[in-house]
Amino acid sequence: MADVPDALTAGLDRTQLEAVMVEAYPLAVIAAAGSGKTSVLTRRIARRVMTEAVEERHVVALTFSRQAAGELTSRLARLDVRGVTVGTFHAVAYGVLRQRWADLGRPAPGLVVNPQRLLTEAAAGIETGRRRLDQTEVGNELDWARAQRLTADRYARAAKDAGRRTNAPLTAIAEALDRYETVKQRRRVVDFHDLLELSLREMEQDASFAAQLQWRFRHFFVDEFQDVNPLQFAVLEAWRSGRPDLCVVGDPRQAIYGWNGADPGLLMHVEDTFPGIHVVRLLRNYRCTPSVVAAAAAVLGSGEQTDDSVAVRADPGSVAVIGATDAQAEARLVVDRLRQLRVPGSRWASMAVLTRTNQQLGPIRDALTRAGIPSQLTFRQTTPDDDPARRALLSDARQCNGPDELAAWGRDLDDGLVASASPLHRRVARAVRTYLAGVPFGSGASFVEWFELTGGGDELVEARDSVALLTFHAAKGREWRTVVVAGVESGLVPHSGANRPESKAEEIRLLYVALTRASDHLVVTWCSERDGRATSRSPLLEDVVALGAPDLGPLPELPERRRSTKPAVDPVLDALTRWRDRAALAARMPAVAICDDDLLRLVAQYRPATLDELAAVPGFSRLAAARLGPRLLAALEAV
Repeated sequence: MADVPDALTAGLDRTQLEAVMVEAYPLAVIAAAGSGKTSVLTRRIARRVMTEAVEERHVVALTFSRQAAGELTSRLARLDVRGVTVGTFHAVAYGVLRQRWADLGRPAPGLVVNPQRLLTEAAAGIETGRRRLDQTEVGNELDWARAQRLTADRYARAAKDAGRRTNAPLTAIAEALDRYETVKQRRRVVDFHDLLELSLREMEQDASFAAQLQWRFRHFFVDEFQDVNPLQFAVLEAWRSGRPDLCVVGDPRQAIYGWNGADPGLLMHVEDTFPGIHVVRLLRNYRCTPSVVAAAAAVLGSGEQTDDSVAVRADPGSVAVIGATDAQAEARLVVDRLRQLRVPGSRWASMAVLTRTNQQLGPIRDALTRAGIPSQLTFRQTTPDDDPARRALLSDARQCNGPDELAAWGRDLDDGLVASASPLHRRVARAVRTYLAGVPFGSGASFVEWFELTGGGDELVEARDSVALLTFHAAKGREWRTVVVAGVESGLVPHSGANRPESKAEEIRLLYVALTRASDHLVVTWCSERDGRATSRSPLLEDVVALGAPDLGPLPELPERRRSTKPAVDPVLDALTRWRDRAALAARMPAVAICDDDLLRLVAQYRPATLDELAAVPGFSRLAAARLGPRLLAALEAV
């Protein structure tokens, strides 16, 4: 083997190094939370490209989100590896099909990114005996059925056997699923699930095409393998065609999408899935403090599941379990804890509040707003149809007839000629360049389909400094210094709908995932009453409390703390303000003309002792320091 660059091995522990370096195929890397799996996956890909003469164009890395694909691509680029195919199963399959349709001269069908409108049309008029069909529920069942490769006529029986709990009769949902397929055919469109099925069908019907695809894709890497569903697994196996060059990475302890069709057994019993596979286990948790790791392990152990991960960090961190009388009192409790645990000067974005359901986030968001704490509520990723500005922009892009016109339109976006500059415009302009680099003869219409499926190669990052508010599911793959996990009560965690052993086990893993999002401080809250019904602390917390995490019980109802209209008095800033106001009065000029409030706050923060130090304060020029310095420094000395 050629020499391995130091950049690929630096900072790795023994098992991480084995996962990067071992010459074993197939390979499974079982990676505990916080064990550095993305770094290991990236370096293994780079090591094979650099030392085994593996051609980048033959490498495919499959992820489960656009964000993960973007992160993997960025990390590979930093290692000077740029030609690897990285994307979700759907994005990679879509790229394959677009090329296939172009080669055969077939018109590409339209892509349905948001199926809710078609589902509404399909569900219209179907009698349920109680109320109109909920298209959201139909959409959830559509995802599950297609993941299991079930047709509409087989759905009802399979759903009953699987213990699916729905508000509407299974037969009514089956009818809606059948109508949905008819609506798609009439409109000549396909959805994300179709992309995978069509990829399989093309390979089954054309051996030459299958051989070409298998020649192109030779070295496989799959992230979050515990989330693979039967349809995705079938696509992977068709592409792989029995060849052993495969590396799967994941964590059975974080398998939380069985309700949506994922098959966690593929990784839980990986030796049966891929006989002869070599397994490396990353057990060292570098993210979480020992107290957080112990609390999460206790939750997992409550359901006879094990967590053998080990905390590496020396600082203990903190874990607390606290009760409240009701949801409003819990929301105020969350506000107080976030204030107490925030490091002075740190960003609110280092903190998050997680709940089992979206509904629980409302009172917490309202309490944070009243307290003057910025927050960002995230239900789900915004789709193109939900964002009028993006929808209008992509409608313009669709009018571009060829690559030259599309490239010119993208340049106009960058220059602010099409519309006023904004992060969205810059993002779309960047996406145009990325798209044309890979598809030099692309059109506006094909760019829009690519953009809607891939997110343009990256996601627009919310730059606002705010506390993140998310559900347990939405928080997977993310981390914060301080996390409050709220509403951990019987009936919610585990959810009352989890009526089978496998679904109960998944609920336990879901709480495990929520707890391990905290790196330093973890607070778990619950209510003794919610929505007018008596509740109790979740039984999953019994072992956490037994570890010594304080449970203060339901706190008494306290009057809500009103947000003061005046900030806390800083004696230094107060002295500077009084000096400035007296000087303004004596000079008969506005106070702001002498020194504005923001600059005074900076001076109070830096506490300069000399004219040079005063001139170094951001926004303070040497001329201003010379003019105001002596009197301003005298005011500081008097404090």
